[in-house]
Amino acid sequence: MSAVLLLGLTACTNPFEEEPVDETGKVTIEVGVLGSTTEQEIFRKYKNGFQEKYPDVVLQLEAIPGDYATGMNNYVQNASFPDVVFAPGDQHAAYSSRGHFVDLRKYDEADDTFSFDDIYPELIETTHYSSEDEGIWFMPRDYNKVVTFVNKTMLSYVPGENGQMFAGYGSFEALKEAWDLETFYEVCAAVKAKVDANAADPASVPQEEKLAGLIRGTVALDARYNWYPAYEPILRHYGGSMIDLSKAGSGEVPDYEAMLSVDADETMQAYRSFYEELAKPGYVRDSLSSTGAAAFPNSQAAMWFTTRPSWGEVNSYNATFEVDFLPFPYDYVGVGCTGYAITTAAETRVSENAGTKEGSGEKMTNADYAWLFLKYIVSEEGQNDIGETGMGVPSLMSMKDKGSWLSYGGEGINHEAFVEEREGQTAMAVNDIYSFPATAQKTISDNCISIMTYVVKSEFWPDDLSLPLDRTNYAQIYSKVDEYKQVMMVRINAAN
Repeated sequence: MSAVLLLGLTACTNPFEEEPVDETGKVTIEVGVLGSTTEQEIFRKYKNGFQEKYPDVVLQLEAIPGDYATGMNNYVQNASFPDVVFAPGDQHAAYSSRGHFVDLRKYDEADDTFSFDDIYPELIETTHYSSEDEGIWFMPRDYNKVVTFVNKTMLSYVPGENGQMFAGYGSFEALKEAWDLETFYEVCAAVKAKVDANAADPASVPQEEKLAGLIRGTVALDARYNWYPAYEPILRHYGGSMIDLSKAGSGEVPDYEAMLSVDADETMQAYRSFYEELAKPGYVRDSLSSTGAAAFPNSQAAMWFTTRPSWGEVNSYNATFEVDFLPFPYDYVGVGCTGYAITTAAETRVSENAGTKEGSGEKMTNADYAWLFLKYIVSEEGQNDIGETGMGVPSLMSMKDKGSWLSYGGEGINHEAFVEEREGQTAMAVNDIYSFPATAQKTISDNCISIMTYVVKSEFWPDDLSLPLDRTNYAQIYSKVDEYKQVMMVRINAAN
């Protein structure tokens, strides 16, 4: 999800262009927030709601400079952390594991008004920085499960073999009722057939179909196969896994080389199935832009595997097509989140306007006030704040079927796709990478993505995919996997 949020970052000193708040006699808490338009809007909602509830506290935004890693490393190098900082579930470990964030369990244990048990357990898993760690290093604000975004406008012009639109199902509602993995591939095939037919005779294509995107270059699926929450569940569906914790061994130091199962027989077979069923038929592109996938927002894909915050990206492109949602069709699905962490620097800061802690004469630190802010984020008020932006599904389990998030975008939208529990489908927290040394995790992530970019390229696979899977018949793809695994292992060994 962080890859989506990092799009469109801008450097702003006053991104809201609001009038300065009178801070006289008040406690000011600095909050480090990404410079994206989406994050600014979300923070504005939190800020207004929180300050109405706590009028003696001012939340002051500090725009994180550059991308997340650049901004965080700048804080580390200059000892300049704000009191609270934005924390993506897949990027916090390098900082929480090195003592820059506060373990929130101590606040939970001392606060009878709050319990982490109210939040989806798979989100709590993402707050740890390793498989052994039990710390809760940030507050999960949203439930980001991968779903299938659908361009309903495009599919309304895509016939099935029976001549009915919506790939033969006649309506989106009928498609939703029939939705499963087989149906997904039927839709992929129907979109491919329609695009190919239009590309073969462009002069006869109706204008409405051109505007809908049914032209040469459009694909059935914007798969985001450069993103762990999307590609790892598909690989697991096919029996593989880039990271296999069952291979850690029983020694004092995990068997990192075995755990990094990018070259395991079952994973190589999963790559082949991924290529054979998605890339070779032309359902996905065999290349991605440097900033990730953007086909769907540009009406160049009928479907998109992504999470709720991507709706903001669709809106930012001023898309004119109708969007709806269906569940992720495979039997595993990735779940992640973002949130906010309290920095250890906040524990050392005490405002001259701070009140005293209940039951003692000791003054509240900025970290104590920051805890109030984090609690607000996951209160019903805070969850409705982010719900009003359309970019967040509540992390509170009690709001699964209520709240402002269900009314965003109009009536009749299939919001349930974001929280639906499907029979036979396993929701997996996307934190297996935490089992590796924190300083090696980004290298592992980057090189796994690199492997996936070759998995979809036809030049790395033989024409005959029925050949036995070995290093002779599939030499090129094995060579690429070996190349990237070696880079990862060098970094892992250096981190030990």
